[in-house]
Amino acid sequence: MGRGGATQDAFRDVLEEWEEANSVDVQHMEVADDTEMLSVLEGNPGEIDLCNPSPNGFAQFRDADVLADLDYGEIPNYDNLDDPWHDAPFLEDHEDGVYRYISTQGLAYNTELVDEFDSWDEIEREEYDGQISLFAGPDARFANAAAAAGEDINEIGDDDVFDAIVEKAEDQHENIFQYWASGDQHMQFLREEQALISSAWGGRVLSLQADGHPIEYFIPDEGAVTHSEGYAIPADSENQDIAHDLLNWLYERENLIELSTNIDYPIPIEDPPDGITELPDYTEHPDDLTWIDWDVVLPHQEEIAQAFDEIRSG
Repeated sequence: MGRGGATQDAFRDVLEEWEEANSVDVQHMEVADDTEMLSVLEGNPGEIDLCNPSPNGFAQFRDADVLADLDYGEIPNYDNLDDPWHDAPFLEDHEDGVYRYISTQGLAYNTELVDEFDSWDEIEREEYDGQISLFAGPDARFANAAAAAGEDINEIGDDDVFDAIVEKAEDQHENIFQYWASGDQHMQFLREEQALISSAWGGRVLSLQADGHPIEYFIPDEGAVTHSEGYAIPADSENQDIAHDLLNWLYERENLIELSTNIDYPIPIEDPPDGITELPDYTEHPDDLTWIDWDVVLPHQEEIAQAFDEIRSG
C-alpha cells in the first residue's frame, strides 16, 4: 500500500524481477495519505503486507499499535543505506521501519529572473512583492518558518518559540500572491512565471527542467522540512517472512540505485553514484534537514492551523 503516482509506479517496476524469481504476485493499492492508510490497516487486518508511512504516519500508527517490529537480521542489505539515515529521527529508538528516500521542501527559483541565492531571507525582499508562492500546509509552513527564524519547530510548545515562528511566517507572507496546495500547482506557477520563487519538491523541479524551464532547486542554508518516508510491515500481515525477503532484495545496492534514479528522489546509500548525488533533494546527513517530531507537534496542530489562517487572512 502506497501513495500512488510516479514513485509507486517505479516501485512496481523494480519489483517485477523479484516477483518472477519468487513466484509471488504483488498487488498494489494506492491511498491519498497517512490517515487513509491507517484506516485501511485498521479496517482490513491481515490484508496489507507492506506500506510506506511518513514520519507523521509512523507516529499515528504507533499510537494505534498496527506495526510489526522488523527483524533487521533478515534485512542484511539494509546496511547498504548510509549509517546516519538508519537513525533518522522518525526511526530512532524504534524497530518498526526502514528508511525509504529523501524528500524535502526547499526553494525553487527562475534562474533567468532571480540571481542565485542560498537563504530563506531572499523571499522577504521587497522586489519580490507578489511573486512568491509557498506551501499551504500549516505544519510544513511553520516548520520552514521555524528553520528560517533559527528556531526548532519541536519546541513550539514554548510561547516565545511559537511567537517567533509566527512572526517569521508573517514576514514571509508579505510577498506571497498565493499559497500552493499541490505539486501540480507550484509547477504551474513556476512554469508560467507567476512565481519567481516558490517552495517546491525537488522531483517536480526535475520535471520542469526536463521540459526546458530555467528552474533550479536547493535546500536553504537554514534547512528545509523533509517529507521522507519509510517502509513498514503491518502487525496483522500473514506474510511477514515474504515481506522481509522483499525488503532485503529491494535494499540490494543496484536495486536502490535503479529505484532512486527512477523516482527522482535520492536514496542515501553508502558511496552513492553521481546519479543519486545530483538529484535536487540529495543531502549527506539527516541533520541538514528539518524534522518534525510528530509526538511533540501533533498536540499543537489546531493552534498552528489557526495561527496560519490568521496570517493568510491578514
